[in-house]
Amino acid sequence: MKKKTVKLVSAVVALGVVSGAYVGVNSYVSSQEKKESEEEDTSVELTSLSTDDITSVAFTAGQDNVEFDKKDDAWSEKSDADFPVDQDTVNTAVGGLASLSAAQEISDVEDLSEYDLDSPQNEIKLTTDDGDTVLQIGMENESTSQYYVKKSDDDKNVYLVDSSAVEPFMGTLYDFAESGTFPSVTSSTITEVKVDKEDGYELTQDPDNLFWNVSDGKTSEKADTDKAGTVTSAIGSLAYDSFVDYNCTDDSKYGFDDPYAVITAKYTEEEAVEDDSEDAEDTSESTDETDTDSETSSEDESSTDSDTEDADSSDTEDDSEEEETKTVTVDKEITIYVGDETGSDRYVKVDDSKEVYTITEDSLTDILDSTVSDFYSLSVNYLSVNSLDSLEVKTPNGDHTVTVTRETTKDSDDEEAEETTTVSYKLDGADLDETIFTTFYNKLINMTAQQRLTEDYTPEGDPAYTFVFKDTDGNETTAEYYEYDTNFYAAVVGDKVYLVNKMNIRDMDEAYQKVINQDKETNSEEE
Repeated sequence: MKKKTVKLVSAVVALGVVSGAYVGVNSYVSSQEKKESEEEDTSVELTSLSTDDITSVAFTAGQDNVEFDKKDDAWSEKSDADFPVDQDTVNTAVGGLASLSAAQEISDVEDLSEYDLDSPQNEIKLTTDDGDTVLQIGMENESTSQYYVKKSDDDKNVYLVDSSAVEPFMGTLYDFAESGTFPSVTSSTITEVKVDKEDGYELTQDPDNLFWNVSDGKTSEKADTDKAGTVTSAIGSLAYDSFVDYNCTDDSKYGFDDPYAVITAKYTEEEAVEDDSEDAEDTSESTDETDTDSETSSEDESSTDSDTEDADSSDTEDDSEEEETKTVTVDKEITIYVGDETGSDRYVKVDDSKEVYTITEDSLTDILDSTVSDFYSLSVNYLSVNSLDSLEVKTPNGDHTVTVTRETTKDSDDEEAEETTTVSYKLDGADLDETIFTTFYNKLINMTAQQRLTEDYTPEGDPAYTFVFKDTDGNETTAEYYEYDTNFYAAVVGDKVYLVNKMNIRDMDEAYQKVINQDKETNSEEE
């Protein structure tokens, strides 16, 4: 029993020693971490000013010496009182320097050139009633994204300052300008686009918004809808890249005296206007009559109900105001002057504004790099089967004609009974299967070329295929297909020439053979 007690006491003592050692080690580690943390914190206070007390800030922006003065809590550019200062931008930039801590101080500097501070790239002067605080900006430490900075009256100490505090002052004057935004134009509302330049063009939408026409100023024809949409989408997506000049007085400075291009777009916009309709007048008259009736009531009733009448009158006025406002569609126009190149941008100005901005050339590519031929529709000839009256097909192997007959009947003698239209097809007077014909016809009218020929073309020999379309209004269109080379047929429709892949012609011809050999096709299926 005694031995067990001694062992128990010994274990307790050992546990106490271990616990004490742990506490001691933990305390030591904590103190070391605190010491290391304190040693790592090398930040020092570089400036300690109240932003509200700063009355001016001066610095170099590009090639310009800039000074913003503050009066009545508003900043203005000292040399140009009309300059559109962005108040928030200046306040934020000044606030970043007013109370500034440096990440590190380098003391006892002997050679300022090591930090490019022998000839600072910028000098920022903050002025308060107590005097000036001048910070000189040296080189950037790219590995830490910090700048070497010193105070102008101290050549012995250099500080590492975070780039976010310095870089607002390293741009141009117009980084501090309150710029405008490019006018908002919804692409789907654009009805006309004119690009005045060498090889320019004009796009106009038909009155029913069904298709676009393209013109070179001399001739006009139907345009490819998708390609026209690419241009209108590009205009609707335009945005300024940078602000350059708020008051341009010399157009030649930016190339506007002889613009690279002038883009004019017409579009529509919804606007709220006052409604002068009879309903609004009736509402006004009704209100007057109510007021007149209330005047004839007794003084007691008038006194008792005055508050209610005032409320009703107010409600009536509000309702009247709402009824007197309506939305109408108005025509708008925007003109964009495109000037000289500047880097990967071009100078632009809009309408009669004197403000000059830049826009990226990439955003202008779809608008400015297009020519009339880019918009040519590559659909050889399209006539809906619903509008077809007859189709004559001529080939070296013989001629055939398909005629379309439509009969309309009513389900009953009732005048309100629904009408039913029955369509039938005949090939050279004999019944023609609808599915066989429409399969061929769809391949024919959906024929798409790979390109349009813009140079003169004189066919050699007779056409391989001639299709004469006659619509239900009696209009005729002829499409002739000639052998062009090993890859293409030349499809001639009026004065237009399309190059069509021979593979497409082969597919169309296979369907045509089934039309003229309908009986053989039917017998083959039956067997």
